[in-house]
Amino acid sequence: MKKLLLTAALALFLTNTTTAQDSKGYVGVSIGLAMPTGDLADAAETGLDLGLINAGYRFNETWGATVNWGATGHAIKREVFDADDVTLGIGYFAVGPMISYGNFDFKPQYAFASATFDDGVSDVDVDVDSAWILGATYNFPLGGNWGMAANLDYFSFKVKDGDSNSILKASVGIQYKF
Repeated sequence: MKKLLLTAALALFLTNTTTAQDSKGYVGVSIGLAMPTGDLADAAETGLDLGLINAGYRFNETWGATVNWGATGHAIKREVFDADDVTLGIGYFAVGPMISYGNFDFKPQYAFASATFDDGVSDVDVDVDSAWILGATYNFPLGGNWGMAANLDYFSFKVKDGDSNSILKASVGIQYKF
């Protein structure tokens, strides 16, 4: 049974990826998990990823541009801060090229990011020097101008006077195609 499902999924994937794009661009929203990796995983829990704007525009079948605006939210582990309800929020605005093949988009992006710790009493802003997102989106056409997206992004950022941190984001979303 597993072999049959795997074969069917592979056939569907290959059929969809070998066809041409059905739109010049899209704009959408997404929601998913944000999993800290590396040293950040020692301090922050897996959190929520919100993609407030996920947009892509294709200049031709292969090349395009992408813009993404979103945020992740994480609870800080109690052993890191001896207090309840400490959270970390990271917001970003990212731009970059988009390389398309069938229904698959690869999106390396430079991101403008900011981070804030909140303990319920006060907020502490953290300066972020640089940030990058290596993203991949698989687009599922739903018919008409609508579609769904499955996103997998590696978000890497460097805190000013600190170490580099990273988050693996997995999300699903809805798109309006034009």
